[in-house]
Amino acid sequence: MILKRTHLLLLALLSVGLYAAGPSLEAKRIAVIIGTNYKGNDAGIPPLDLCEADAKLMEQSLKAHGRYDDAKVLLGSMVTASRIQEAMKEVAAKSSADDSVFFYFSGHGTYQRDSNAPNGLRNYIVMFNRPHVSDKELSDWMSGIKGKITFVFDCCFSGGIVQKGRRGVGDIPVAENSPGTVIENGGNDFYFKDAVLIGSSDANETSIEIRGSVNHGVFTYYFAQGLNPANGDLNSDRSVTLYEAFTWSAKRVTDHAKKFNHKQTPQLRGNASGYVVTGQVEPVKPPVQDNKPEKPEDNKPEVVTPQPDVSPQKPPADPVQPADPVTNDEPAVVDNGPTQQGGFQICTTILKSRQAGPTPLDPMVLLKKKKLGDDVRKIRVLLSEKEYKTTIQWLDENQFKAICGEQVPLGFYSFKEKVIKNQVALLTVSGIPAGVHELKIEADDYPVIKEVLGVEKRQTGKMLVVASLAGFGTIRGKVFYKNFEQPLPGQEVWMPTTMTTNQQYKMKTTSDGAFWFLNLPPSRYYNIKASFLENLDLDNKQLEVKAGAVTTVDVVLSRKSVKQ
Repeated sequence: MILKRTHLLLLALLSVGLYAAGPSLEAKRIAVIIGTNYKGNDAGIPPLDLCEADAKLMEQSLKAHGRYDDAKVLLGSMVTASRIQEAMKEVAAKSSADDSVFFYFSGHGTYQRDSNAPNGLRNYIVMFNRPHVSDKELSDWMSGIKGKITFVFDCCFSGGIVQKGRRGVGDIPVAENSPGTVIENGGNDFYFKDAVLIGSSDANETSIEIRGSVNHGVFTYYFAQGLNPANGDLNSDRSVTLYEAFTWSAKRVTDHAKKFNHKQTPQLRGNASGYVVTGQVEPVKPPVQDNKPEKPEDNKPEVVTPQPDVSPQKPPADPVQPADPVTNDEPAVVDNGPTQQGGFQICTTILKSRQAGPTPLDPMVLLKKKKLGDDVRKIRVLLSEKEYKTTIQWLDENQFKAICGEQVPLGFYSFKEKVIKNQVALLTVSGIPAGVHELKIEADDYPVIKEVLGVEKRQTGKMLVVASLAGFGTIRGKVFYKNFEQPLPGQEVWMPTTMTTNQQYKMKTTSDGAFWFLNLPPSRYYNIKASFLENLDLDNKQLEVKAGAVTTVDVVLSRKSVKQ
């Protein structure tokens, strides 16, 4: 049995490197762990079943693998705004810049319209009884704790909280007599500006909890396992960084949710590089092994389905003593041969022909482009500054949908009086040492594309990289009816103002309500309409597109046509 989870899981980690000069006292690891199922509350708040179990699981995982022995736990009716604020004050009073502080909340999340909020909506974590705690209050309380902070949200639409701190449940507020509104997720972040944020699902997805053998929220179930070095230590250095724990758990969350015909895609925002969470504090350089030819049986895929152990666990044999160092780089990755390597399929929107893309309005630029001919773009892939052998396959729109799972309108281009449909690159990279890498993709006429890539041994991962030509940007969005649980497939979306030719600026949304517009000139004056024939005029329809950036938007309609 599965349930859609409308609760909010909040995790905060604070970790700062040791001072460079002078003796250092032993650093502390402090946890405040909170979870409530709302059973017996007086405010009519719907009860939940697994939030307190999630809190207990996270407590056990932190103590077993991270030595967070100073842990204060608030469960059930103890979860109130005053107790949370007091707990955070206590942490601020006794912690120092060398300490690690872990704050975890599991319960309901919601929001309401507030004209004083930066985006008109105020997000709340729901207490056992009123008053509840707003995103601004929580951000203000956390500001008293110095260092690097990480929030993890396990709740419906948590990717929206990750992006701008504003998602909850229920219908989206729309102005009276308006057919709908446009919510722009790009741009500045309102709260938690210096934090690393992790969400259990994308901005428009629900997060589920599963009973039976899992008996937890599916994200918490796997994220807790990812904190265990036996699972999350991708590069075999006996430590787990935040990127490693996220990489290990995110894929399993998505795959497990698919078994229930559910889409759930965890999200990460912020600089988490070099952020050791559990395991050995100072990563051990993995031993270099002889790359001898492996036996056929050595290359069999390893199938492991670890289960969370909710019983008390013994401390690890090599416990963590000082605070985890925080650096700008992930621990080194060592190539120990084929058994410790993985691969990746990278779906991109890099166009095949150098003639493809918007037609330049500058005559000199247009002439230069024509001289290039219908050449195929050259692409180079680097991981941790090393170039790897890459197979390039060019996909049309239907192939891209079948392999990459996204229906992206690719448009067409013309050359020598012929109209040719665009194709984009699928990059397959193999022989990558397991660990976390900086991915760089270099392609003709494109800016250098940079991403963080986590590779597991004997596994082939997949990711989507959205890129527009140098000097251009992208709009990516979804259309919904009233709330984020009702995507609208087949809804016509168009932009009445176009500044280039040979590109598509009108399309019907895909089965999950998605739409894309690629290679747009930078401007603050893009308008989105929800219907070509009916010309639905939406609130907040004006969008900004920046060169090299993806503007993510949600279009929420209060009615499906003007006749309603």
